Amino acid sequence: MPIELGKVREYALATGADRPEYLATDTPPVPPTFLATVVYWERLSAVFETPEAAAAFEEAGIEADVRRLLSLEQEYVFAGPPPRAGDVLETRLRFDGVTAKEGRRGGRMLLVHFAVEFHGPGSPDREASGPGALRAECRYTSAYLTGSSPAPAGRGERRALPPSELPERRYGPLTMTDIVRYQGASGDMNPMHHDDELARSAGYPEAFGVGMLGAGYLAAHLTDLYGAESVRLFRTRFRELVWRGDRLRAGGVVVREFEAEGEKRAELALQLHTDGGALAVDCRAEVAV
Repeated sequence: MPIELGKVREYALATGADRPEYLATDTPPVPPTFLATVVYWERLSAVFETPEAAAAFEEAGIEADVRRLLSLEQEYVFAGPPPRAGDVLETRLRFDGVTAKEGRRGGRMLLVHFAVEFHGPGSPDREASGPGALRAECRYTSAYLTGSSPAPAGRGERRALPPSELPERRYGPLTMTDIVRYQGASGDMNPMHHDDELARSAGYPEAFGVGMLGAGYLAAHLTDLYGAESVRLFRTRFRELVWRGDRLRAGGVVVREFEAEGEKRAELALQLHTDGGALAVDCRAEVAV
């Protein structure tokens, strides 16, 4: 997977990460969620064709059908500063199993876990340098839809926004252009995000925003606060749908400060809310400070 300068700039602009570090240098670091673009270079569904996946799905009593997967969480872990434009990374798929938990509305929920490892040139300031060094991981958690789901809800009721200890950043109102621009930058071409007729046929009032676009907004806010090379972990969970016309607010709190891998770090809890108070995306992040 080549880290291309033009793709880094395209992705940064699509997620509101308009910092000079991304746009005014020839070897910018990648934005925290940029590795989602791996879909242009790697067929992620191949992970479900492995013997490990087949055995896990058989034990759980389900078929390996990627069409039944609903993304719940994505986690990006970096072994030092993020990769940069000009790096060439080797991708490796890893199946991490199927687990069960009780759903919020009752009943068993099956969670499918897999990851993409990114190996390549090591960071010059870390011991784990070398051509085969693990630079980053994308870890995915998806719910496996085992039956029919209730009709999706429309826009939620207005709720009070929680206080934010960190400076806030606002985005929106969200437009179709914002959504489609992110889809092109990321490779997520799901028509449910831009085809109103298709979305209505599935029970939605209209096409809705991409969850990872909201995650990208939170990541852009994080790098605004701490710098483009600071992120060591970015875990995002999708909570509520975002619609065209929504105005969004990014904020959060510092949870703790600690040391790891010889660095001073901070753990943060970040949240993206709509102006109606709905929690769209929440995130746990670790940054070097």
